[in-house]
Amino acid sequence: MEHFVLRAKALIIDAVIVTLFSMLIDNILYIILSFINNQTLLAWYPTVVLIVVTMLYFTIFEAKTNKTLGKKMTHLYVSDEEGYMSYKKAFIRNLTKIYWIPLIFDIIIGKVLNYPSRLFDKLAGTDVYSDIELEEVEFEE
Repeated sequence: MEHFVLRAKALIIDAVIVTLFSMLIDNILYIILSFINNQTLLAWYPTVVLIVVTMLYFTIFEAKTNKTLGKKMTHLYVSDEEGYMSYKKAFIRNLTKIYWIPLIFDIIIGKVLNYPSRLFDKLAGTDVYSDIELEEVEFEE
């Protein structure tokens, strides 16, 4: 249960970061897009920005460092069983983080199917581990 709480804390931290960055980009784009005066574009660009920022944030951070800022603060990391993380795996495992509803179903389906983690972690072949687990593996070698 403690692992779940740490993952939830990391997700909340990351959600705040993504939201703030998305709002910054939204405000800059609003100034630019208001000159175009296209109501459909003005209505939908915040959603597009949120999707792009969310996927870029999680994919780049996890593929490059195995950690987002939230995971770093909660001493967690993500990888496959060999300790490797690719952009493809990071992208797949984070698809449901675009909106809360798919993420909730991702967690529930993972638990119902008795996976150790979320469904999309299983699909990507990844999982989230504690830094303590990494230190224990390093000491054993």
